[in-house]
Amino acid sequence: MTTSSAQLRRLQTADRLRALRITMVVVFTAFSLAGLTGMALVGITVDHHQREKALLSDLRITSGAVLSLIYREAGTLRMTGVADAIGTRATGVYVFEKRGDELGAALARPGRTVGVPTIRLEAAARTSMGNKMEVIGKVTASDGTMQQMLSVPFSLANLAHPAGAVVVTIDAQASVAAQRSLAFALFGGSVAFSLFLAAAGYYLARRSTRAVELALSQQERFLADAAHELRTPLTAIRMHAEAAIQPASQHQALRKVIHAVDRLTWSVEALLTRAKLIAGTRPVQAQDFRLDQLVSEILSESGLPPHRVVADLPATVCHGDPAVLRIAIRNLVENAIGHGAVGDEPAHLEVMVGPDEVTIRDHGPGLGGRADVRERFASGSALGTGLGLSIVDWAIQLHKGQLELGDHPGGGTIARIRIGSRQRGDLHHSQTK
Repeated sequence: MTTSSAQLRRLQTADRLRALRITMVVVFTAFSLAGLTGMALVGITVDHHQREKALLSDLRITSGAVLSLIYREAGTLRMTGVADAIGTRATGVYVFEKRGDELGAALARPGRTVGVPTIRLEAAARTSMGNKMEVIGKVTASDGTMQQMLSVPFSLANLAHPAGAVVVTIDAQASVAAQRSLAFALFGGSVAFSLFLAAAGYYLARRSTRAVELALSQQERFLADAAHELRTPLTAIRMHAEAAIQPASQHQALRKVIHAVDRLTWSVEALLTRAKLIAGTRPVQAQDFRLDQLVSEILSESGLPPHRVVADLPATVCHGDPAVLRIAIRNLVENAIGHGAVGDEPAHLEVMVGPDEVTIRDHGPGLGGRADVRERFASGSALGTGLGLSIVDWAIQLHKGQLELGDHPGGGTIARIRIGSRQRGDLHHSQTK
């Protein structure tokens, strides 16, 4: 897998995760907004009914007081005491009397409300008289404001049919304004809270998909590392196998084939070990082991000749996972071999083991003041060697250690691994950078 194709796949993965997060946020926000809007509508409806109920209660009290004072004397409708009953109430009182087939206004007292033209109240009075029941509605006052209205029919002695109707009104503007304010507050609050939930939902979506993103990133990184790491030995095996067809170069070509197969075997083992640790199917197997013996085995397996190595390997006991540390140390040794040579000369390495540390120095051209010294080890780069420094960092992180890389004052490059963990069970489990 080339670097560009790996980057393309990462972009595609990022786009898919971004689309998933947006979908989750949109669905979450839509359901939240629908629920909040529904609750707001219920609240507004209940408030509307409660306010109308309060207004009608005031109107019924006033109409009841007026009805108790209406009587007929000598054929004339009397309303003695009605004015005192109305007093300073905020309700307007209008009394309509049936005069033959006509309906006339016998009293019009707006009280503290704005007056309503009686012509606008006659229809409600006629309806209540015709149906012998209350009529509730809204009516427009002289100044264009809205008032709540209640029309109640009344009968007098010896009359089978209603003799008239009492219509009472009260200003509903304050109630309407309060309802509008409540509606604005509820709907505005619903929208604002939905936006807050959208932000919180996006944050939660990012947190919930972080593990998926990490898993996909690890998978893609593993595939990229595997493709790069396996391509080189497979190409070498084919090239050397073709050279082995010629009898003159058969012996040397077969030795190179064996070396390439050994490298391929180590690469596969390293990749599988890393994949198992990341997936959690293989725990970190921390134990006491001889660090000097591990380094000696790595040097013997790396096919050093004709390269030269000066090894200082005093007996050193270390605590950690030898399989993981083998990956890191061998990676640095092979990089030192690959980059420690000058021209056609073999590489010259110095390998030293100390308490919880391994130092590898080559006598090559060094890092040359490169801004990113880790570029030399980056997978997929022209200067890289496969699994790269990322796997070294990963292995050292598992051991709470440190990797130092730089130019040696005497020339060449020096790499030092420090292993931080000294206690059993004190190692991190699968992590990656």
